[in-house]
Amino acid sequence: MAMMLSHEEAVRFLTDVLKIDSIPDKLTNDKAALLNEIINLYQQKIPFQSITVISRRGEDQRISTMDDIKAQILSTQGGLCYDHNVFMKHLLEALGFDVCLNACDIQMTNSHDHVSVLVKNLVKPKDLYYVDVGSGDPFFRAIPLDFDKESPVYKCGFQVYKFVKEGKEFSWWQKVNRSNSILPLNAEDIIIDGWKKYMTFTLEPREIEYFRDPMINFLSRKVPMRAVAYPGQKLLAILGTSLLHENDEGKIEKTKIGSKEELVGLYGKHFPQFPADMIETAIDKMKYNFEK
Repeated sequence: MAMMLSHEEAVRFLTDVLKIDSIPDKLTNDKAALLNEIINLYQQKIPFQSITVISRRGEDQRISTMDDIKAQILSTQGGLCYDHNVFMKHLLEALGFDVCLNACDIQMTNSHDHVSVLVKNLVKPKDLYYVDVGSGDPFFRAIPLDFDKESPVYKCGFQVYKFVKEGKEFSWWQKVNRSNSILPLNAEDIIIDGWKKYMTFTLEPREIEYFRDPMINFLSRKVPMRAVAYPGQKLLAILGTSLLHENDEGKIEKTKIGSKEELVGLYGKHFPQFPADMIETAIDKMKYNFEK
């Protein structure tokens, strides 16, 4: 896979978009701390969103090219997991990290259409870290995978999660909080002792071509319209016709949006990197019935 970014472009992205300073010193003295700083600030500034693919549905429905991904991320428009984590892989590679792509299965669908990143040899030889800036969940650090059976419990914003190892398979579990979550539970969710099994993956590295068919299948389905970011490490999202905001107590406040005009205005206020005509096109293709 050809490099998407040169070292100079990667450093410029950290400096100009993420506002990270002293990059050469951090690369030399503490790459692990720099990695976590990148993950944290990236999720604050660049949204997980489906606006792009919905706005071109039926006209230019395709997997993002490398040029698409680069343009979307550098403009802070973001994208789906494929866009985010393919970019992150190239970004980290250009900075000198040892990385590969990884395929994940969200909510046991056996689709393997979620893309994540594995970082190797970060602190010591043969260590391994899980990185994911494209799930839409608060994920502000790299997760070391060197535990025997179960990771420590992590808290990121409103979400509490852990990782579990069973043989060669790893799974990501989220603490169930029915009154304070982005999405409701589904009947098919696997819940054990108050934890929901959210995702599974192995450590097998994948080339980008592996994701072609899974992503084509994903894009053939009706993708919900959404934009999710974490400014100040707090959830800010528009999901369909609802505005979600995490307050200072870590509680998610939900507000119903009553008209197309209000929805367009909220996107313009909270996600101004999207042109209004792109937002309007995506909304029209969703065919929402707004409450009167």
